[in-house]
Amino acid sequence: MCINNKMSKKLKNLRTKSGLTQAQLAQRLNVSPSSIGMYEQGRREPKNSILVRICKELNASGDYILDINNDNKENNLNFDDVNSIVTEFIDFIKTKKYVMINGVPVDEINKKKIATALKVAIAVALSDSE
Repeated sequence: MCINNKMSKKLKNLRTKSGLTQAQLAQRLNVSPSSIGMYEQGRREPKNSILVRICKELNASGDYILDINNDNKENNLNFDDVNSIVTEFIDFIKTKKYVMINGVPVDEINKKKIATALKVAIAVALSDSE
């Protein structure tokens, strides 16, 4: 059974952000590295028991990994979603050679400032919620 493309991309993204290779994640989950590769390519779907372990290992919700959007609930983002979006944006601006914001080119120094500001904003938001 093939899994949806969003799920496979999310699995790979979460694994790489965790700093794990496919082999390392496979070892932690007690599955073969080729299984992880197939999950990430969308060629195979993990069993529910493995999916639960993936969620725990990668610190992600099942709803996020499965890309479940429950229409009966408000379309709110939780911290993991926001953190993932911010992290993806930081990675994006750091890796792209040319970045423009509001039509203004952003140099390397300002890219670092933007990344730092976003990280600080998240830390401040979390400290206020405690």
